[in-house]
Formats: sequence, C-alpha cells, structure tokens
Amino acid sequence: MLICRTERPGDGDEIDEVVCTAFDREDEADLVWALREQAAISLSQVAEYEGAIIGHLAMSPVFINGEDIGWLALAPISVWPDCQRQGVATAMIQSVLDSANELDWAGVVLLGDPRFYSRFGFKPALELGLEYAASDTGEQLMAMAFKQPAPSGLVTYHPAFEKCEG
Repeated sequence: MLICRTERPGDGDEIDEVVCTAFDREDEADLVWALREQAAISLSQVAEYEGAIIGHLAMSPVFINGEDIGWLALAPISVWPDCQRQGVATAMIQSVLDSANELDWAGVVLLGDPRFYSRFGFKPALELGLEYAASDTGEQLMAMAFKQPAPSGLVTYHPAFEKCEG
C-alpha cells in the first residue's frame, strides 16, 4: 500500500537517491539539499511503498512582488523511475495540497504541464494575474489560490532555485 507522509529525520539519503534517480542528474537533489540547508522547505512529503521511499516532493516559499505573503512553490516532484506513471505523483500532490490548505497557506505555484496539473485545480497563473520573471514560461506557470482574493504580480522563487538550475 502506498503511504504519503511528511518527511522524517533520517529520510534525507533515500530522498536524495530518489530525486537523483528520477531526474537522472543531481541538479534537483542539489536544489532539495540547498532548500533544506537554508531552512526554506515549508512542506516535504514522501511516498513510501513497502517501507521504501519511492517519491518525494518539496514546497518552499515564493515571493509575490518581493513579499512573502504565504504562497508556496511546488518543486521538485520526484518519483523512482520504475514507479512513474502509476499514480505516485498524483497521490503525493493531492496529499500535500490538502496539507498546505489545512496549514493555512494562501496558495501554490508551479512550473509544469497544464494538462497534468489542471486536474488538481491549478490554472494558468496569468488568469490570476501572476507572472514569472522568465517570460518564456507561457501557460506553464500554474497557480492555485486557497485564499481570496488571490494576489497579482511577479512571482519569484527562493534564491536556491537560481543556483541549482540545470
């Protein structure tokens, strides 16, 4: 049975292995490590199957118009390659969105495929009046507001993202 749970002390090595393997490179694991080192992970969740961590996702604060107003970025999302396309990411995303809402976060942004993320209630961020500094993201910047009114303006990710782009 698949269990989605909050990261616990001691999960770090398994999380790093899942993230590196899922992307076949270390950039995203470096990002998770940098966010963790800078105490910038607001929510960290794993998917566990038969005692092994097979998925991980992190949420960190984003800034809108330069201010931290309680919004989060959902990234990265990692699933062990043999377990991809089996609903693991879907289960983790649904669980962490429920947690973020229950914990009174204001909203979530992500960069991703609108066809996939719209099923969770994400909309193109431009519809909410949000834009990203990288103008070539088009409709890939997605957003979900838990609180109304939703803010508008420029979305900026945590500085760790700039250092770990790859």
